[in-house]
Amino acid sequence: MWVKPSEILVTGFWSTDRANPYFALQRRRGHDEEHGGFTSLFVATIDSVLDSKTNRYRILHQRPDSEVYHLIAEADTKEEIEEHWSWIEENLLPTLGGIEAGVDVTDYVQCKIKSLCAQVDEAEIDDFESDKFKNATKKFHKLFNVPIDEKLVTYYSCSYWRGRVPRQGWLYLSVNYLCFYSYLLGKDITIVLKFTDITSLERLQAYVSETIRIGTRFHVHDFSMFRNIDETYQMMEQLANFAAKKLLSEKGAFREEDFFPAVTKKTAPKAISQLKRDLDAKTRSELYQCRFRLPATERLDGEVACHLHTSYNRSNVSGKLYISLNFVCFASRVYHQVNLIIPFRDIVAIKKQSDDVILPDIDTQSTIIITIKEQAGKFLFLNFVDREFVYEKLLNILSQYEEVKPADVDISEITLSPPLYLQFNSNYTEERLTREKERETLWNMHFTTYGRGSTMYRTNELYELIFQGIPDSLRNELWLIFSGAIHDKAANPNIYHKLVQQSSLVKTYHDSTNDEIERDLYRALPDQKAFQNESGISALRRLLRAYACHNTDVGYCQAMNIIGGVLLLYMNEEDAFWTLAALCERLLPDYYNTKVVGALIDQ
Repeated sequence: MWVKPSEILVTGFWSTDRANPYFALQRRRGHDEEHGGFTSLFVATIDSVLDSKTNRYRILHQRPDSEVYHLIAEADTKEEIEEHWSWIEENLLPTLGGIEAGVDVTDYVQCKIKSLCAQVDEAEIDDFESDKFKNATKKFHKLFNVPIDEKLVTYYSCSYWRGRVPRQGWLYLSVNYLCFYSYLLGKDITIVLKFTDITSLERLQAYVSETIRIGTRFHVHDFSMFRNIDETYQMMEQLANFAAKKLLSEKGAFREEDFFPAVTKKTAPKAISQLKRDLDAKTRSELYQCRFRLPATERLDGEVACHLHTSYNRSNVSGKLYISLNFVCFASRVYHQVNLIIPFRDIVAIKKQSDDVILPDIDTQSTIIITIKEQAGKFLFLNFVDREFVYEKLLNILSQYEEVKPADVDISEITLSPPLYLQFNSNYTEERLTREKERETLWNMHFTTYGRGSTMYRTNELYELIFQGIPDSLRNELWLIFSGAIHDKAANPNIYHKLVQQSSLVKTYHDSTNDEIERDLYRALPDQKAFQNESGISALRRLLRAYACHNTDVGYCQAMNIIGGVLLLYMNEEDAFWTLAALCERLLPDYYNTKVVGALIDQ
């Protein structure tokens, strides 16, 4: 490609293949040579170890009366550089012969080359990847026998241990492959592993530094001397997990574009691959979802350090504020000291300061106050580095937030079951009833201090109370909140009623699933009176059929009847459905499906 003319120093690392009075075509030593000497071998080794990304060919401009060289073109292939050389011979040389002054010759050449560079820049305006990464991608496809459409994610410098001798080289990570290449003193090593062939991935202290050991059925490979081993290991682990999901998913269920979207102008990277940046963002979003039990579709927009003023003890807690399209969350720096989840659906107003909130020792110029619907509760955040930016961001999301419209279904035609224990609790002893009342009292005292519902302060005291046991009367409410199912239910109003209708009408495709459900209905909890009665059996049938209709990839598998039965004992039918979905899809993924991979791994 043409490059803007720049002065360079000529070294012995290059040999001249062609020359005329004004230009020279040079080739990098150690490349495309049938018989090279020690210099060629040395240069090729340096290029491989340092990965200098130097192109193999270049064209220099030099006047006969000057010792200054200008680089005007470079290329990685012989065909491309010869095309540039032919253009010079046809378009520049005839004109240069008629120019008398040497300085004018150089000015004319530079003007022409800069014009060509401008045309190339305009033609490649949609080329997003950095030159460094594009060169790495070309090298990746040239070195390794992988499909032409394989997407490179990132690459790292490291050492590969063969016996007791380290071989410095480059580790390439793509969507489906882990590859390594090393070239030292005329000898090269090439390793190509599919992520689906990897049986073990671990970090251990070996050799002279921490090492990543990769095992397959037949070989073990050790890589070390990474600049950032944490990042490398996390990336390997993430790509291996994606490969496993793709392998274990039903045919057509795994969509690669969900994990590796196409590059656009808006998301173009500066110096790394789009896939690498997207994977990093996805990892942060998954940690965010897991920490606060949020829906799998929630994407983290950003996080910022701040303090939360806790009204229950009038103190300021240091932590981070997390913002996404549907939630504002806070997590303290000290683990489990206090967590907070505020859905945008519950927010009434966001202000910088409030006249009715007067607190000593707090600079109101640094605060943001969020008011929610429930009892006009207020949450006060302070000590932002850039309060204006955070405030405008929150206001913008709140202004665009729209309430979800309920599904169009006649809910009057469907009668759902309340918690079954309310009808079948005649076997409760006096001792158990007393214990239940004591627990209810403790929980009500906690609600008075820390709040109630999804926006309660989640502190160490809460987790201690959970370990002591949740009373039957509060299990519906608290299971729904702590599983995160409350957010799925709020985002899908009346969907369960619609699924119940659909599952009762669907035939043919779901016939085999319905047959499995019918066989397992009476095996769910045979010792419970609720499931010796037709009302309990009918509720369980509706629940399992609706879930099979909701999640067609899984449908129904064994043990769902037991989980569904337990949920129906203490939850109303709709809440039990969303809690079952949260368990199967987020809290215990791969446990309740046709392959029960999660359970097999844990065994």
